[in-house]
Amino acid sequence: MIKRLFAAAETVIILGTALWACADRQSPEYCYDRAVRLMEQGDYDAAIAGFDALNGYQDSAELRRQACLQKIRTGSVCVGDTVAFGDYKGHTAWRVLAVSGSEAYLTTMAAVENRMFDFSGSYWESSAIRSWLNDQFLNEAFNEDERGIIVSRNGDSICLLSIEEAYRYFRDDEDRFLETDDETNMGYWLRNTGRFSDHASCVDGDTWLKGNISEYGGLVYMPRGVRPAVRIRFGEASAEATAEQETVSESGDYILTQSGGQTDLTGLTEAGKTQEHLVIPAGVSIFGSVAKGRAKTVTFESDDDIDYGFLLAGSITLETVALPARLTKLGRHSNCPHLKELLIPEGVREIPVSCFEYDESLERVIFKGNVTEIPAQAFFVCESLREISLPDSVTSIGPYAFASCTALQEITLPKNLKKIGEYAFEDSGIRLVTVPAETELTEWKNAFAQSERPYMPMQEREYTVRVKKDSWADRHFDEVFVGKVTKEYI
Repeated sequence: MIKRLFAAAETVIILGTALWACADRQSPEYCYDRAVRLMEQGDYDAAIAGFDALNGYQDSAELRRQACLQKIRTGSVCVGDTVAFGDYKGHTAWRVLAVSGSEAYLTTMAAVENRMFDFSGSYWESSAIRSWLNDQFLNEAFNEDERGIIVSRNGDSICLLSIEEAYRYFRDDEDRFLETDDETNMGYWLRNTGRFSDHASCVDGDTWLKGNISEYGGLVYMPRGVRPAVRIRFGEASAEATAEQETVSESGDYILTQSGGQTDLTGLTEAGKTQEHLVIPAGVSIFGSVAKGRAKTVTFESDDDIDYGFLLAGSITLETVALPARLTKLGRHSNCPHLKELLIPEGVREIPVSCFEYDESLERVIFKGNVTEIPAQAFFVCESLREISLPDSVTSIGPYAFASCTALQEITLPKNLKKIGEYAFEDSGIRLVTVPAETELTEWKNAFAQSERPYMPMQEREYTVRVKKDSWADRHFDEVFVGKVTKEYI
């Protein structure tokens, strides 16, 4: 796929260069006529490059839009492609997230502008941002022909990505992140509710959490980026044919969506919402959440590896989870206030940023395997966490990883640890840190410091650090460990 995309991009560049040369040697009229002929012949890539080279001559900009639309209608659209569609203040590039039959789901390659989410009563359904997207943006960004291939779902022609979509359609946080020139980049909105009544979920844009999906979210009356999403028909499919390509059915406790030969678990039935114990069926892709149900325990029918994404995040009733034995990718367990313990299978090597944040009853996490990183805010505000035994495979602890873990009093650093992020243990209950003789850090700035918050001053804690005499930690003690600290030899 990547090679094909690079090859396509290279072709467009070559064609564009050739037509610029044409513009230098020939009259604009000649180059214009040539681009029109290329479009009539169905060579849309060359035609688009030709219209680009004309730089707005006559109606070349409008013809370029027609060529882009015809390319979508008659060409093959693949996941990962970048397609030109519409034009909103110069934003024309969209990324293909998913393809089902003759329907594609797209999102913009950049935030089109910053706006408040704002709502009155029912979050997304009554939000100002939804109204703006489906009125002003829809009509300014697309002409009548372009609007004709947009598929409306749930009353929306244009929407924002959901938490599940943002998790599923991007490889990782880096892929999800949108770079901007704004030093105060606040990320972009998602359409789910936030942790509090005046918050909406979002994708973070700051230094430590860039690209992280935040269920906590941001205040709805503070501006963030808008990254629209749209469904379009391509090929020769009619609206009726496209609608038939996706079927939604109920099977026991679950809503299943079948599309393109794939079955997704997309939600709970009314019966499923009442169940206290849920068994996640085998053979389906997880593309939903149990947060709106009453599940206290969740198990998986199969021990096979599965990507369960945000299935469990935000469940206010969940107490226990038994994960598949052959799991390799941990999902999100954040904002589960009654979850008390979790065993992470041995095949898991990484855990998501903010994975357990606001799990206020979480007391213990057991690592069976060789996890290599405890990322930023992994255990943020896990106020009941009393015991954490980090495997020696861990090489990095991220910023605020154990911040506000007020019950956590002791920790032994992994032997292979190299990096500790800023304020990793801020406002925690840590009173004893044990550093193995083998541990040698390369990064540790402010790792054991309290951040400066003038609006919420924190009392500096007293703690003890146990080191082996003449070890790296002993020799660099004053550089690493700050505040009211006492050294004690092992």
